[in-house]
Amino acid sequence: TMMEMTELEFARLEERSEGIVRNLGVPGCPEILARISREVHAEAPDVRKIADLVTRDVAAAAGVLKTVNSAAYGLHSAARSVQQAIGYLGLDRTALLLAGLLLRKAFGHSDHPAMVRFWQASGQLADTVSFLARALGIAQRDEAYTFGLFRDGGNAVLICRFPDYDEVMAAFDPSGNASRAEHEKARFGADHAVIGAVLARDWHLPDEISDAILWHHTEFVLALEAPPIRPEAVRLIALGVLGDRVLDRYQVERDNARSAASVEHALRLLGLDERTFADLQVEALTLLAERDGRPMPNLSDMRAAVED
Repeated sequence: TMMEMTELEFARLEERSEGIVRNLGVPGCPEILARISREVHAEAPDVRKIADLVTRDVAAAAGVLKTVNSAAYGLHSAARSVQQAIGYLGLDRTALLLAGLLLRKAFGHSDHPAMVRFWQASGQLADTVSFLARALGIAQRDEAYTFGLFRDGGNAVLICRFPDYDEVMAAFDPSGNASRAEHEKARFGADHAVIGAVLARDWHLPDEISDAILWHHTEFVLALEAPPIRPEAVRLIALGVLGDRVLDRYQVERDNARSAASVEHALRLLGLDERTFADLQVEALTLLAERDGRPMPNLSDMRAAVED
């Protein structure tokens, strides 16, 4: 098992997987993001240079301003220029925000039903984990949001590459011995966690995000005394597990034993009790309903269901 693997063996396995992944056609890093990343890591980053780069991409500039001026950021006065927005956000958060804005563009305008569902699910997860991160004060909201958006990005690559991806995965039996990742690897040569981690690294996302994406299906990492990845990455995985639980409720899916055990580990790791998490779920579900224009749920019914 992965738990018994040495770090060298794991690195070799990862390298082999990465070769396979490259052949699947992972979207390359957009030039604007690569240039911003170089500037961010320069000894004396030039904010004006970055603002000029962003301003030249009309959609990116509009997206940055719209996001920064949204209610979520609660600015006292609106940012009127990209440079003002970057001044408020800082360079690291600007790069995260841009990565999210450019992700959809990188996959083209696919109207494949599986792709439509993918974008809906990744948007919901991003909103949910960013809400939880903010409410708990345990991770930067923008980083949690970007993790949520990119976590299952490997699925988008597989959907684009294999028209039957959806059918193959619909036939997957979660009660069997093989995991979802093993099923993907057997059919497509790589699983979405490894593909997503390669995508995140190529797009210059912080290491804790690419590590969290790579390990997000190995929930045992939440229970380890000394995990092989940094604590920030483990916290992002835990936030994702709780985000999945909220979305299971939102889509009225049944719990399975594996997710129940993962939720328990995630709660312990984040220092949360069931009661507090039940309240947070109600808030998160209300936000999702608002976002999707769904009728507002009956709060007392929902609280009873969540605490059940």
